Amino acid sequence: MAFPSPVQYPRSFLKLLSVGFALVAIPLLIGLIGNAIAIRQISQKSQLAVFQAARMTQESRLVLEILTAEERAARQFLILGDQEFQKTYLAQHQRFEETMGRIRQLSLADEQYAEVQQLEAAESDLFKRLSTNKPSNKTSGEPEGDFARLEQAAQAMLAHDNARIDREIVDLKQLTADAERRVYWQLLTLFPIAIFLVVGFTHLLSRPIAQIESAIDGLWSGRFEHKIAVDGPGDLQALGEQLDRLRLRLVELEEQKSRFLRTISHELKTPLTALCEGTDLLGGGVGGTLTAGQQEIVHILTESSQRLRRLIEDLLDYSAAEFDQSALRRQSFPLRELIVSVVETQRLAWVARGLKVTVDDEDVVIDADRERLRSVIDNLLSNAIKYTGLNGNIRLGARREGRFALLEVFDNGPGISPEERDRVFDPFFQGRLPGNAPIKNSGLGLAIAREHVLAHGGQIALLPGEGARFQVRLPV
Repeated sequence: MAFPSPVQYPRSFLKLLSVGFALVAIPLLIGLIGNAIAIRQISQKSQLAVFQAARMTQESRLVLEILTAEERAARQFLILGDQEFQKTYLAQHQRFEETMGRIRQLSLADEQYAEVQQLEAAESDLFKRLSTNKPSNKTSGEPEGDFARLEQAAQAMLAHDNARIDREIVDLKQLTADAERRVYWQLLTLFPIAIFLVVGFTHLLSRPIAQIESAIDGLWSGRFEHKIAVDGPGDLQALGEQLDRLRLRLVELEEQKSRFLRTISHELKTPLTALCEGTDLLGGGVGGTLTAGQQEIVHILTESSQRLRRLIEDLLDYSAAEFDQSALRRQSFPLRELIVSVVETQRLAWVARGLKVTVDDEDVVIDADRERLRSVIDNLLSNAIKYTGLNGNIRLGARREGRFALLEVFDNGPGISPEERDRVFDPFFQGRLPGNAPIKNSGLGLAIAREHVLAHGGQIALLPGEGARFQVRLPV
């Protein structure tokens, strides 16, 4: 029975897959974009800081050089009175003003801007005083003190620039640490979201696929009673509908096969009964005394008739087991008691071949259809007797494992070849018999056992190992 899905799937599985990938990728993209923005901010700030620091340091050092050149030119002009030195001083003053103009264009702190204005004002005042002085051979009026104060101011400005560089480095370190913390927090936030989306969409994607796998497994196992419905995108729902149509077609074919088997078995039984009765009458001498050769022919006809009757009965049993799985007559009984009963029923067969059959002591009480389990044990034991060599060993037993009862039949015969292991439960399949084995049967015994086990909701399997090791798992 299919229940409506609480999840609204898109119409296409490809679209669902694309949406899943997109949603999983979004947190990753958010993290990448956030990291890129943080890195860009750090890069821009570091570039600006390096540029400002380099320009400020370069211009401050140039100011020192200009002031030294001004002082030299001014002293030479005042002492020697040469107009060339005056021109040199004027040129250096012009360079000073240009340099200070470039410094003002930089991004300066208030303290630095005040220092620049003070230095400019002091240099301008000194320039005005020197421009009005006349050349003299006396050195008492030389402006050494004024230039020394200007150089001290320029040195202080350079020192403040270096201090600002240190502060910028500290700020960059702090910005980098903040960006690193943001990246960690993004990882801590986005990683669980990505994991949640991955798990969620994995469930959404795996659910319809698991339903399809279960449906195919049911068809493969011959379980046709439940309607196939797939929750998911439209194309997967359409696939589920196609599988359900296939299920209905298989049910129809199985019913046709069942009717055919029942019909042909019934039609064969009527002439077969007449044939058996006729051979019995001939063998009893009703038609006259038979010669030894005639007796041999009658014996062959009798054995062939009996074999044909067993084959027809196996066909009917297989058909009934396959299509009457719901009609179980359950009762509680000890499983070991049933095993011992079946072993005693086949005593003549295994004693004639010199086999040793042992039954484990452990007992399990199970609620099941006694006659169907008898058929399962009977077919497994018959198979073991047929394939076990003379004087071999067969072991049967039952044990409890959780909510299941395990019925096991082991023998030390030649076992089943790897290429035949996957076909042992197929109808009419007959493996290679050993040279001393009895005549072949219909090949329906294990197929009938499998249908009876499936009717109980159990499983039957051929285990690996030496000999043939069959295990039946039944819910207690």
